[in-house]
Amino acid sequence: MRQHVCTATADGSWSFKGTLVNNTDKNRVFTVAIAVTAGPAVAGHTIITKTVAAGQSAEIAAPNFAKTKDSAGTCKPVVSVEDAP
Repeated sequence: MRQHVCTATADGSWSFKGTLVNNTDKNRVFTVAIAVTAGPAVAGHTIITKTVAAGQSAEIAAPNFAKTKDSAGTCKPVVSVEDAP
C-alpha cells in the first residue's frame, strides 16, 4: 500500500484512503484492517478487502469509520496479501 492517509475532522470523524499496488504477475487479494485508538480505547475500526489484478493498482477508502471526541487519536492500517483464487 502506498500514499495512505488517515485524517480526522475537528469533531473527531475519522476517514482513511490509500492505494493498493500489485506489482506481481498474479491477481492478489488485499485485506486492510484500520483501527483508531484514543489512549487505550479503540474508537473504531474497519476492514477493506479488495482484489487487485496483476500489475494494477486500486484506490480504497473508508469515510467516517471511527469517532473520537476530537481530532486526537492514532490511526494504524495493517495490510495482508494473498494470491487470488
